Amino acid sequence: MKGLKQRIAWAIVIASLLGTAGCGPPFPKQTLEKVDKSLSFRELLKDPERYRGRWVMAAGMIVDVKNLKEGTLLEVLQKPMDSRGRPLQGDVTEGRFIVSSEKFLDAAVYQKGRVLTVVGEVAGSTVKLLSEIEYKYPVLAAKDLYLWEPAYTGPRFFFGIGVTKQL
Repeated sequence: MKGLKQRIAWAIVIASLLGTAGCGPPFPKQTLEKVDKSLSFRELLKDPERYRGRWVMAAGMIVDVKNLKEGTLLEVLQKPMDSRGRPLQGDVTEGRFIVSSEKFLDAAVYQKGRVLTVVGEVAGSTVKLLSEIEYKYPVLAAKDLYLWEPAYTGPRFFFGIGVTKQL
């Protein structure tokens, strides 16, 4: 009986460690240390030029992708982030921003509707037409990008505590 209890205790410890291993942000510690956590997206949106050169982390949903000779521009609808940096679902947003990447980001992968988190250096702003209005977009030069897997929205069946079976 003692052996069974000991195995169960070890199984719980291992499961706990595995469960918390994926709970941190998807970026290296060295990258996150450069991020100015005191700068809110709302402040950045008001005056991007003032914050030029600062590193920020922002998240949202891709609404447009433009591949150019110099790299890729992603237009992103900002979303609040959870503790891991993943954009939250829902209609809450404070605006839009542009992610500028020197790399080619394939529009078939970085497609409209996908959510991402970016750590980028504020590179200023650009004004573009958004429907019929002129909109001032903060521009972030991507230092690191994380494209999140789409959220699973299909049926789920639960067996026991904490075990999920997806069909």
